[in-house]
Order: sequence, then C-alpha cells, then structure tokens
Amino acid sequence: MRHVVKPIPESGIPLGGIGTGSFEIRPDGKFYEWQIFNNKPWRCGGAPWEDGKEEYMDPNGLLFAIRWKFENDESLIRLLRFGYVDAELGYDLYTLPWVKGVESIEYVGEYPLAKLRFIDPLLTMDFELEAFSPFIVGDVKNSSIPTAIFVFRIRNTTDKAVEVSLLSCLKNPIGKPISNRKYVQRVVKKLDRASIYMTAEGIPETDPTYRGSMVLTVLDPSASFEPCLPAKGQSFKRMWVDFKSDGCLSSKALEASSLESVYGLLCSKTTLKPGEVKEVTFILSWFFPNHIDTRGNFIGHMYENWFKDALEVDAYVVENLGMLRRMTECFHKTLYDTSLDYWIVDAVSAQLTTIAKSSFYSKDGTFAVWEGGPGCCGLETLDVTFYGSIPIALFFPELEKAQLKLTANFQLNSENPRYEEYVLGFPENRIVFAKKALKNPRILSDPDMLRKALLETVEETGLDPKGRIPHLFPGTFKEVDAYHMVDLMPKYALLVYRDYLWTGDGDYLKRLWKSVKEALDNVLKTMDPADRKLPYHYAPSGFEFMRGVLSTPMGFQTYDVWSFLGYSAYVCGIWLAALEAVQRMAEALEDKDYASKIKVIREEALKNFNDMLWNGEYFNLWSDPLSGLKDEGCMTDQLCGQWYANLTGLSPICEKDKILSTLKAILKYNMKFDEGLINGSYPKVGKRPALNGDMAYPNEVGMPWTVGSQPDTPWTGTEYAFASLLIQEGFVDEGLTIAKNVYERYAKAGLTWNHLECGGHYYRAMDIWALLMALEGFGYNAAEERIIFTPRVLKGSFKAIFVANGAWGTFIQRRGGNSQQNVVKLNYGELNLKSIVLESPLKFEADKVKVEISVAERAVEAYLKPKENDLIEIIFKKTISLTPERTITVTFSF
Repeated sequence: MRHVVKPIPESGIPLGGIGTGSFEIRPDGKFYEWQIFNNKPWRCGGAPWEDGKEEYMDPNGLLFAIRWKFENDESLIRLLRFGYVDAELGYDLYTLPWVKGVESIEYVGEYPLAKLRFIDPLLTMDFELEAFSPFIVGDVKNSSIPTAIFVFRIRNTTDKAVEVSLLSCLKNPIGKPISNRKYVQRVVKKLDRASIYMTAEGIPETDPTYRGSMVLTVLDPSASFEPCLPAKGQSFKRMWVDFKSDGCLSSKALEASSLESVYGLLCSKTTLKPGEVKEVTFILSWFFPNHIDTRGNFIGHMYENWFKDALEVDAYVVENLGMLRRMTECFHKTLYDTSLDYWIVDAVSAQLTTIAKSSFYSKDGTFAVWEGGPGCCGLETLDVTFYGSIPIALFFPELEKAQLKLTANFQLNSENPRYEEYVLGFPENRIVFAKKALKNPRILSDPDMLRKALLETVEETGLDPKGRIPHLFPGTFKEVDAYHMVDLMPKYALLVYRDYLWTGDGDYLKRLWKSVKEALDNVLKTMDPADRKLPYHYAPSGFEFMRGVLSTPMGFQTYDVWSFLGYSAYVCGIWLAALEAVQRMAEALEDKDYASKIKVIREEALKNFNDMLWNGEYFNLWSDPLSGLKDEGCMTDQLCGQWYANLTGLSPICEKDKILSTLKAILKYNMKFDEGLINGSYPKVGKRPALNGDMAYPNEVGMPWTVGSQPDTPWTGTEYAFASLLIQEGFVDEGLTIAKNVYERYAKAGLTWNHLECGGHYYRAMDIWALLMALEGFGYNAAEERIIFTPRVLKGSFKAIFVANGAWGTFIQRRGGNSQQNVVKLNYGELNLKSIVLESPLKFEADKVKVEISVAERAVEAYLKPKENDLIEIIFKKTISLTPERTITVTFSF
C-alpha cells in the first residue's frame, strides 16, 4: 500500500479569552496544550531550557462523537477526531471496531474561528464544527471570558430522514496530582440547556486548581447525560454500546462523586428531515481563580470580578451567546473579506492568537503578555512589546496603557532595591564608592548610610542610573529582572508617544511625561561618554560578552546575544525617532523649554549618526570612537527607528536616499534562499557560521560568532517589521515576498499559529499588523482626530479592515471611469474625526477635481487641503462622529 504522508500541524487555534488561559483545537480534531488551570508552562517555566510542564489535561480530556441512523439501517458512530485505538476511551479495532475516528478532517484555522469539516465515506451528511472563544475587538470584557463554544452544523443531504446524536465527554482534571481528592459531578437542568458542573473536594490551597470549577453545557434541555463515568476502558466500552443502541445515555443520577478519575457526558439527539439543517451547540466554561505568581503572590484573574464560579460564566455565555457569536464572526468576516491576497490576512490572523495564548489579566486589572512560550522569559518584555503590542494598542487601548503603566511604575529610582546594583555598574562610581567605604565601612551595613553614600557618589560623578527602564516581569508583577538594556529608554518614549497618538488620552500622557523625560535624560547623562547625543553600548553588551568584573550589563539591547560596542545603527536610529516623539509630546504639554532642548539635541545627534555609521551603502552595525573600533555588519533591523517613525507620522531619521540604499543592501545581503531574512551579515567577509561553522566576529573584538547565533538566524518579528518598512517606503513586491516566505515557511512546518524565537508563540511577531497598515497606507491621530488611508496596492479596487482606538470596520476604495469613491464603514465602536486624508486619483487641481462628502448618505460641509504626493486632507466643518450607523463616503470626480 502506498502512502504519501504529510505532517499534521503541531499548532492550532487557541480557545480561551484574554488572560484566561487556553487550549488548542488542532487539525486532527483533538485538543492540546490545556493551560486553563494556572498550570505551567502558562504560569511560568515555558522557556526551551526549562522543564516547566504541569499536565492536568491531555488530548483525551475533551472529545466529541456522532451517532447517526437512517430508517431501516444500522446505527453508526464516528469520533470527531482521528484514531482507531485508545485504551482509556475503550475502543480498538479488535473489541469495538465500529468505534473509530473519521477518515479525514478539513480544517480551516482563521483566528478567532476554527472550522472543521468531518469527512467519512459512511457519513452521508454535511457535518461541520465552528469552534471559538468570544473575541470582539474593542470589547475587553467579552474578549476575556473563560469559555469555548462549539457549534455543530448538520445538513441532511439525503432523501431520507436521519436520527443524529452528538456526544461530548469532558474529564474532570481538578486537583489531578492530589491523592485522595474527591471529584464532584452534578447535572444542572435549565429551560434551555443541560449542564454538568464539575468541581473537587480536598484540594489544597497550593494547587493551581484550588476553588476551581468547570461546566460542560449543551443547548438542549432534553439532553441525556452521564455525570460520572470512570475514566477506564471497560466503562467506556459499556457507554459506547449504550450510545450505539439508541443514541442516548441511560444514567438517571443527577449527582455523583468519585475518588477515581471521571468524565461527565452530555448527549443531544435530534432528527433531520431530508434537506434540513440544524445546529447543536456545546459550551465549555471554566473558573480557576487560584493564579499564584512565581513569588507566591496571589494575582488571580480579571474574570473573578464578573463571575463567582463556572456556572455563572456558563449562564452569562448562554444569555449573550447570540451577540458573542455574531460579533466574533463579524470581526472574522471583516478581517477576511478583503481585496488583499488570502495569505496576507491569514498571516495577520495567525499572530493574533498570541493575545489569547500568552496573556495575563489579573484580578486587579494588570495586563501583560509573555515574551514567548507561553511562560517563557518574562511578561511585558519591553524591547519585544515595542514590536508586538501594535495590534494591542489599536484593539484594546486600555490594556496597552495598563501594560505600559506597569513598566513606568518600576522605572529605576533611588528607592528601588536594584538602585545600588546599577549605581555600581559604572566603573567610575565603583571607584568613588570604594573610597567612601574605606573611610567608613559602616556604609556597607547601614541601609541609610548606604543610600546616602550612593547618592553622594552619583552627585560627584554625574552617573546616576535613575530613569532606566525595566526589561521584564519574571512571572510576577512585584519585581523586574533587570535594567540592562540601553534601547529600552528610547523604546519606552516611543511607546508612550504611539499610545498617546492612537488614543488621544492627554491624562495618560501627563501621567507618564515625567518618566519619559527621566528615561531620556538618563541616556544623555550616563550613556553617552563620547558626547555624541546618542546612546552608547558599554561592555558587556551581550550575554556572550559577560566576563568577571564586567558583570553588571548596562548596554544590552533586544538582540541580547549579539554584542554591540559604542554607538549602534539599531539603537541610535530608534533614539532619533524617540527624540522627535519626545519633542512632540513636550509641545502637546506646552513644556516649551524641554521641546527646544530636545530639538537641538536631535539635530546634533542626527549629524553624528550619519558621520559615525554611514558607510556609503548602509549603516555600519556599530562604531566606537573611544576604542577606535567599528563593526561593518549589515543588520536587517538597522532602520527600526524609521519603521516606527513611519508608523507614528514622525519625520525620517535620515535622508531618503540613505534609507533607500540601506533597504536595497539589506535585501541584497540578508535574504537567504531556503531560509528567510536573517538578522545580519558581513558582506565583506562573505562567510557565516550557518555555512562555515563557528568563528569570531570580524570586528577585531574577537567575540565568538557561533552556529545558531542571533545575527545568523531569521526572527519572524524582525522579518515582518522589515517587510512592512519596505512597503512603507515603496518596495511593495519585496516586502510581500519576505512576508510570504515567513508564512509559507511556518505553514510547511505545521506551526502557522506558533512562531519561534525565544520559546514559542513569540510576542514580537504580532507586529505583522504593521504590514496590513502599510498596505492600507493607514495612519491615525486620535489627538488631532485625523485618519489616513492611502492604499499602496490595488488602488483601483481596494478593501481591507482597519482598527483604531478599539473601533473597527472596513475601508474601500474604487476607481473607475472618471471617478474614485472611498468608503469608511465601522462595524463596532465610535471615532470622532475632524479630517480624513486620502489619495487623489490624479494631481489635485480645484477646478478639475470635484469632491463630494457624505455621512450616513447626507452631504456634509468640508474644505480641502492639498498635501504632498497627491494627498488631500478633507477637513470637516464640524467634527464627524463615525459609528456603525454613520458611514463616510467620499467621491472624487474629474
């Protein structure tokens, strides 16, 4: 027998809400990675080098099966998943050959929906499942419900009536590792549904499932049930026989308990006439409040503020199911109903899964996303948040602002227990402090004297680490891991500016303004020894550079096993964008002196940036005027600052010709056949560890450059950022080629919904939303109430989703004959607009182009302001309120 075998994807659509934990439904019909129980690795321990797995549920924990019978025919059963043998579930080809999985499954994973079509030669009906958890952009509560919904749709395509039963089996996992715990199962009947409520007794407070509960529901009040089936093969065999006989379960018990592992079962039976279509809906809800951080602190879940147990979750979902389903499907349809190629929106959709997969949303409202894993590295890793939080800021602005406020609360100051460490991270400070300690050793034992000595030290040297931005939260919100990265200060400033720009929240800006100034001033006062008005990388600046006395790093950046010295193109470019962002924030807050100061600094910094790093083709990796050394590597992310400047409407960080030349160089040197876009290369050397083995970096420092090192690998978050930068700058085909390479590379590996960097489900890759923004030419300024649409592809017939400040809808542009029509339609939320910027179909001349504007089909008054590159700003006489009922239409006639 000949087989052509392809791998079954090892990733799938996650089911679960923001901060609730999740599990995945994969193309084999099984459910994996059950991380709804506050268990590892979701809680912590998810790094590749950690053994952090607490398995409360395996793929057998939840399953569905169908039984059908046509008149005068035998009844048939199929499991709605693959498999022919399972000892626990009691079926195999020897004892019960009629219990088996379907022959094939057609799986369409388009977050937030997973659609499965079950195919079997004997299953002569159309039979599909739509599985989802509510995900409604702009609606935080209804996107943060601990529930998963399974809607089965059956269509009888025959000319005979058919009897159909759907069976669901859920295992009680509560307190699984605890001996002598007692599982408690209870049937709950309502007018519109039947449910099995699951909990357990004897669970200690130390267990993640303490006080936990689950509910399995079917929207069928006449459903049959089995509340407490032992998780043993022989028990299941008898159940399968019972199920096959009449399509029902025979138990009459409404409550039961057991010391052994048990399942709860629900069965819905119906009859379909020829051609009839019916839906059967199952709902799984959970409630596990005992979320304890890595330091033993209770943090809980936001959903505890809305529900007291899984029964209340279930009741809420049932009551609001129509709205939850309609709006989740509406977002999905809005995303996928586009003129863009399918793979583009599918790639975008795939990375949105990280929100559900890797987020914490605690009882007190603290929100953060794991860097990787989930459970890997840390939460709110700021250098990665810089990339990955783009859609969060647009989708759920209140969550993004909460995340950044968390970082601001831990900005380094003299009261911080880590202050001493970073004061003494500067050699000059160590020398001064050591002399003080020699004169008065009590400094080392008296906390008050120590703090006074540290403050005196930084006063003398001018090297005060106050204002440094923390790196990440290591599975707890009570402490941070380090303040060792020099890129965090400008990234923080840009994030604050971006969030202010996209939300228009002036109070938020005021609250964080002091922290922004302290972050910038820290760099200018302590991280610029050559007085270039740019951030400097002190050694050690990468983990491979850690040596003895150089044990307190100060000059790291996000590529933390790739040491830079002196001034780097990557960080300096981000710094230049941040300086202008800070200037604009200062102007918005009428801090005129600081705005003037920053403007002067930026002008000097820009000149030094070009003088030190430009090599005629691209910007060198780094240059160190103190040692006289430089590194001529070509880094893919060297124009990251320009990417962010484009995203936020800032000025270019350097001359246009340098930007274009650099983009061409990166494409030439760093795009590798059968690999992707690697992070960096050395054009003059022509060798790399991936092809030539371990070597030293060609920069006279002598640090090891090893196989698998960061510059020699592709990071999808960096690839997506660079692809969107290319499109922003007019290299549309090249940008799409890079992004499609990523999409296809991971699809072939079966990891469409799980991109790898430091761990899986890596946060950085969520920046692919910027690719969609670039294709749409989308920009938004909530502070000035202005929105921009200038499509860079398909200008004659363009349609795509847009999201701004939690509101979302569709932008359409059509050209034909002597006209262009633009439509801005919201499906959710509200936006106040004073102006809209569009691209004119030809060079705008008032006497040759007529523009008509309507809102909700009623003409509105506006005046036109021509801009560069054939853009026109349409300024409304009165502020427009854009809602789902009020669509904007702009028609150009010429």
